[in-house]
Amino acid sequence: MQEHIKFNALNFNWPRRLLTFYVSLQKSEGDDTIYYKKFPKSISEVFSKIELEGVTEIYTTFTNPKDGFKPLKIDFNNANLSLYKQYLNAQIRKYFDNLNIINRKNRIIKDRQVWVLNQEYHKDYHCYDKFSIKVQIAEISDYPELIISFDGTSKVLKKSVQEIESSQLVKTAVYRNQIINFQMNRDTPEKETFFNSLILNEIYPVLNGNLQKELGIPFQIKKIKNRYTAYLEKIQKFTKEYLFTEAFKQICDLRSEEFIDAPINRIGHIPKEKALLEYGKDNFGNKQTGISPKLELKNYRPYSRPPNQNIKFFFIYHAEHKPLIKKLWDYLKKGTGYSYKGLKEFIDIPVNSEPDNFIEFTNKENPLPQIEQRLYELQWDKSVAYLAFYISPYTRFESNPQLKNIYYRIKELFLDENIMTQVIDFEDLQRNISDYQWHLNNISLAIHAKLGGKPWKLAVTDKKELIIGVGAFTNLDHKHRYVASAFSFQNNGIFNKFDCFSKDQTEQLAGSISKAIRTFFNQSEADKIVIHFYKEMSKEELEPILRVMSKLKLENKPIYILNINKTETKDIIAYDIDSDSLMPYSGTFIRLGERNFLLFNNGRFEEEKFYPSDGYPFPIKIGLSSPTPDAFEDDNVITELLTQAFQFSRLYWKSLKPQNVPITIKYPAMVAQLVPRFQTGIEDESKDKLWFL
Repeated sequence: MQEHIKFNALNFNWPRRLLTFYVSLQKSEGDDTIYYKKFPKSISEVFSKIELEGVTEIYTTFTNPKDGFKPLKIDFNNANLSLYKQYLNAQIRKYFDNLNIINRKNRIIKDRQVWVLNQEYHKDYHCYDKFSIKVQIAEISDYPELIISFDGTSKVLKKSVQEIESSQLVKTAVYRNQIINFQMNRDTPEKETFFNSLILNEIYPVLNGNLQKELGIPFQIKKIKNRYTAYLEKIQKFTKEYLFTEAFKQICDLRSEEFIDAPINRIGHIPKEKALLEYGKDNFGNKQTGISPKLELKNYRPYSRPPNQNIKFFFIYHAEHKPLIKKLWDYLKKGTGYSYKGLKEFIDIPVNSEPDNFIEFTNKENPLPQIEQRLYELQWDKSVAYLAFYISPYTRFESNPQLKNIYYRIKELFLDENIMTQVIDFEDLQRNISDYQWHLNNISLAIHAKLGGKPWKLAVTDKKELIIGVGAFTNLDHKHRYVASAFSFQNNGIFNKFDCFSKDQTEQLAGSISKAIRTFFNQSEADKIVIHFYKEMSKEELEPILRVMSKLKLENKPIYILNINKTETKDIIAYDIDSDSLMPYSGTFIRLGERNFLLFNNGRFEEEKFYPSDGYPFPIKIGLSSPTPDAFEDDNVITELLTQAFQFSRLYWKSLKPQNVPITIKYPAMVAQLVPRFQTGIEDESKDKLWFL
């Protein structure tokens, strides 16, 4: 395998001499504040024991002398590293302040984010490219490092808050090269003074969705073909212009103007055969396997059909949309040609409609009364599995909460009647009707899974294990996070059951996980329990599970926890300069720390053709931990756990495009997004169905 992998990181030298900081116990304007415990013990030589009694913070100008401040020499060579990082971040802040460039502390990684005006013109707003500079100390090399990341773009209105009427929609804004919270709490005298000092006609709002819609500014969605090349181009231009300068090198003595290589001893590869998927057997009873569902599913039968062979489809639609529905049904029944051969040919299920059960409504703004009345009037055959196509007049980007809620209510109404639904965006259907085959492939895949079929499974599994996934979704309307759990009792990835909770229901979540453990070990045996968690698992979340394992006398079974964020890593990535696409092979993993890894899941495999339409997903970041002593004594267990996460990313049945996040995180997050919007929750009989795809 030929590859040359680099990080988006620059090395710089350790300080060549002791640095002298100037410190005081009295704060004055312009000083930086540092926690007392970050200072070396020699601070007691500068201030007496009595002076330091009860002190929690010390004030400094760093290396700039100031009246009343005392000098303190500090060694930063492999010592006092937390203090060194704070010093560097302060210097980087001052560097960009002096250049009059907008910068702020990054809300996620807590390092410096820099906003650079780009050349893209728009009459209503300025576009800014956002870059983060993260200081870390010898985490991926033998020297201090700067991680340079591109955080996307923000739009800053050309009008000030004084010139717009909807100031209540303004959240963040730019004020004299600062990012401020316009809706800030003014609960202290200092905050009140700061707010009153602001000059309103110099405050320029950062555009958000609600403000942009209110001002009638069109939304523009840019499609980037290759995220790796676009990302690298951005950060290379930024580093060349702002970091490869003599002034910046006075802060960080860069060892090279090249991004650093990923050390070979940190790189591993999951064998390609672990990505193999198994489909249904051919006419001669032979097993059919492959690596790309997009190519194979139209030629192979699905692994298993839905359990009920009596399947009927019907439509829920606005009266104006009836002509287009006839065309859509024709596509589903007969196909569009080679790229889509119809539901029966594609996923091997009968295609029959139930015209008497079609539901037509006339009130577009409030269709629910008509739909609900018709739903309860109709006769439903208990021996038939029904699936409804709801042709939604509103897109998934609809901002009106009442109109958006129609989608959730229809999902819930029909789920209560054990009827699966497939929502189709009318605008998207109308716009793409002549080239709709790619949508139909994904729609058919999701339908098959919702009806209980299994399009494919993992072909290569090592052992039977209990894998538990916990994902989350934050409802931005209510500022509340919900979590959901999904259980797979087979290492081939076959889904079993899910549940949903508020983030505060720690005991209930732990109880559902404990119940799954008890049920599993009543039926079979396994050598370990694996939990895929959407964040770092807290002691409060873990302890109830350990108590149950103790009661079940399972203390000898190690627990492994994989912290997997459902969003891709952006602070640190890696890229392969031996590939034109820059994207490393799927299954590549790179060790970032003792038990932290980047894992690449994509459509690029050695000796296989890569299709750009499969996309260029960035890697995900995985952290491994265990409450079990010596759980990682065998190095092979780390590769096993990463392989498992890699394989579970290949079992996503909503799209034929390769995914980078395992379904153990992705499916629960989808459930956690939907269920809190339902009025009555989910019945137990719906908790083992993939209705949410």
